[in-house]
Amino acid sequence: MSTQRSWTPTWPSTLPESGTTPAPAQSATRPPAAPPRTPIVPPAPSQTRAAPAPNHYTAPAHQSNSAVLADLARQARAARGELQAAQEAFARRALALYDTLRIIDDSLVQLATHVLGNSVIAAAWFSSRNHHLNQRSPLEVLMVGDREAVVTELMRLEHGAY
Repeated sequence: MSTQRSWTPTWPSTLPESGTTPAPAQSATRPPAAPPRTPIVPPAPSQTRAAPAPNHYTAPAHQSNSAVLADLARQARAARGELQAAQEAFARRALALYDTLRIIDDSLVQLATHVLGNSVIAAAWFSSRNHHLNQRSPLEVLMVGDREAVVTELMRLEHGAY
């Protein structure tokens, strides 16, 4: 932020009467007056503008309109490809989760909810790694087909054996 200086005008000690010329200043007794300073005044609030939103694409000044349009079209194709890849990855993950949900039966979900307190904590527990299950998640153990190991771990938690 700039500092604001105050400006005081330099007026002659005596004003001449109207129609007369002022007496020339004597250079030996008094140095010549410096030109008046222009005060530094910040712009009025209505004149200040907010910074523009960042532009994601800035074209070099030497590019023609057709080159800029071609570059934008290339970027749009690349973004469309990235979006399609993300959608496919999401679909694969959703199908994998659906398959794992078929592994977990309702009685096991109810047991985990009862032992851990609520369904959100139970869902997190099913996907987190567990020391007693050889650093595998209960879902991984269920996918292998070892339902009894998961039930045993839930029973250990219910009885306070950590």
